[in-house]
Amino acid sequence: MGKKIVEGFKNINDMEIFERGLFTYNPMIFYLWKVGVNLALRVSDVLNIKIDEATEYLETGEYKSKDIKTGKLNHVKLNKNTKEAFVKALNLRKAKTNLENNEFLFVGLGNRSWSYEKSMTRQTVDRAFKYIVDMENIKIDIGTHTMRKTWGYMAYKKTKNIELVMKRLNHSSPGTTMAYIGITNKDIDLLVEELNI
Repeated sequence: MGKKIVEGFKNINDMEIFERGLFTYNPMIFYLWKVGVNLALRVSDVLNIKIDEATEYLETGEYKSKDIKTGKLNHVKLNKNTKEAFVKALNLRKAKTNLENNEFLFVGLGNRSWSYEKSMTRQTVDRAFKYIVDMENIKIDIGTHTMRKTWGYMAYKKTKNIELVMKRLNHSSPGTTMAYIGITNKDIDLLVEELNI
């Protein structure tokens, strides 16, 4: 059996159910999701955000960092939901006074997690995403790339501008972006039907 391809959310209702479940399960992972999905970031880049960087992003109103995977500069304005996620994650983080040596914003909330000086792990995030999808019986092959793929799909559906989405995701071709965000022949058929010129 082949490896499943991680999908982005294509249905807003499913995403809202997922988000409510995720917030109840683990608020810190929920805020991580909100930052990742709104800024179209890889999970490694979200997990790498430090407290002082998040504070700076809020002050400037911009996310500005180098992508871990590509080394390219990633610079984008924060929207309202991203600002709110940063503020709430910072507040959660400040409530934990026993982590003075840990500079990362997104850390585990469990008692064992608070004792070391790293961020939460990618595996922790992935397990949480899968757990919520299973609990809520949402039909999606979810993974940490779901954040970027959801942003890409929803941005494309809103704008129908694949070049714009391609630029934000730092892809080299529209075909790569179309495949990445899961644009199918069914989506194209629907677009043709909706246009009905």
